[in-house]
Amino acid sequence: MSDPTYNLLIVDDEPSIRKLLSDYFDSLDFNVRTAENAEEAMKLITTNEILDIIISDIDMPGMSGIDLLRFSRETRADVPVVMITGLKTLEYAISAVKYGAQDYITKPFELGDVRKVVEKVLRYRKNSKKQNELYTYAQSLSVNFEIPTDEIDAGVVSNYLAKKLLNSDFCQQEDYHQYYVAIMETLINSIEHGNLELPSSMKGTDFEQIMAFEELREERIRTAHYGKRMVRIGFQLSPMRFTLTISDEGPGFDWKSYIADDNQIFDADTKPHGRGFMLIKHIIDEVYFNTEGNSITLIKEKEESDPLS
Repeated sequence: MSDPTYNLLIVDDEPSIRKLLSDYFDSLDFNVRTAENAEEAMKLITTNEILDIIISDIDMPGMSGIDLLRFSRETRADVPVVMITGLKTLEYAISAVKYGAQDYITKPFELGDVRKVVEKVLRYRKNSKKQNELYTYAQSLSVNFEIPTDEIDAGVVSNYLAKKLLNSDFCQQEDYHQYYVAIMETLINSIEHGNLELPSSMKGTDFEQIMAFEELREERIRTAHYGKRMVRIGFQLSPMRFTLTISDEGPGFDWKSYIADDNQIFDADTKPHGRGFMLIKHIIDEVYFNTEGNSITLIKEKEESDPLS
């Protein structure tokens, strides 16, 4: 990932972790800055004009990584944050996403896993200039898109739809990011495993597997058979519910091993290819697939506000 050069801030109170990640991303031609605590990181965030991504530990002395995350969202909302946690609990990881993290990594980690997460976050951020182009695809007020795979930007679409939820008061600012992530993970599955037919088994952690996956992904996007397949998105929003249906033109998959009889997602593992389902499980109320397995519908009821809050 040497072209273009990205500016990365690493925040961790453990010198060994800072050095490990700093040396690793420096070898990948990133411009790397480091901070040993949240307070030092805040100064860098406010003074460093060029910053593309932040990797921060959650559990640090003094101000926590969550505190830093909130500060970053308030001052540099355009800069994505990836959290590192040594607490292998789903609740801690989900809370980081809820407060604005784009993704998370659990300790102990492999460098290949960290690179994979960073590349995914940057890939779906870099084309944010396409935001205004979404209006050219809109077919109705209920929001329907039909976008070729080689033109879709999952990050832009996810931001657009999640902002609909936020601006309509369906959710609060602190909930925006969890919906953004749920929508984006669903779109990525439709694009990569649906239209591009990239198998989950290719998502390894070593360099060769990562590069093979990315090379095949780019190759298929350039191939009309895959790249011109359509992604169809239907989004309906009412004051108390939203429904999102995403369909692709791929061969579909056997979804029965993921969805229970009550339309809830089974517990998924924390491997890279299971992370999307794991996040969706804790955000969305109901999940449906069509028979072929190439169309998914997410349903979420608006949470009632606490009258005492």
